[in-house]
Amino acid sequence: MLKPTFLNICISIILKYLIFYILLMIVNNEFKLLQVNNIKNGQDLFYYLWIVLFFPIVDMILFATPLYYSLRGKNFFSVLGIVTILLIEYFIYAYFTSQKLFNQDALLKMVISMSVLIIFFHKTIKSKFIDTKK
Repeated sequence: MLKPTFLNICISIILKYLIFYILLMIVNNEFKLLQVNNIKNGQDLFYYLWIVLFFPIVDMILFATPLYYSLRGKNFFSVLGIVTILLIEYFIYAYFTSQKLFNQDALLKMVISMSVLIIFFHKTIKSKFIDTKK
């Protein structure tokens, strides 16, 4: 659907977190992040942005470049790179949020990550499995 450019990868990361936060709000029936009228000063705004943007920015810094090169790769081993990136992302999120090996929120985030990658870059990922040397 989209070409694997660095900008498209960053957009997919932001979209992934948007979907993730919305699903967490629905599952936990907790909608405090949507109440922006509670922001009264600069400290409240900084705290709000810190809560919402910390993980997407960390993901972009750590994973956008490796994901870009994995999607730009020409063989099946680049798919292994994508899987490795998703696993590392899972363990980092699980460590920072609960320090447990199995974390349901991290698992949900990983499923959303795979889904967004497949939706955004399905043609690129599919091309890794097709032999072009015929």
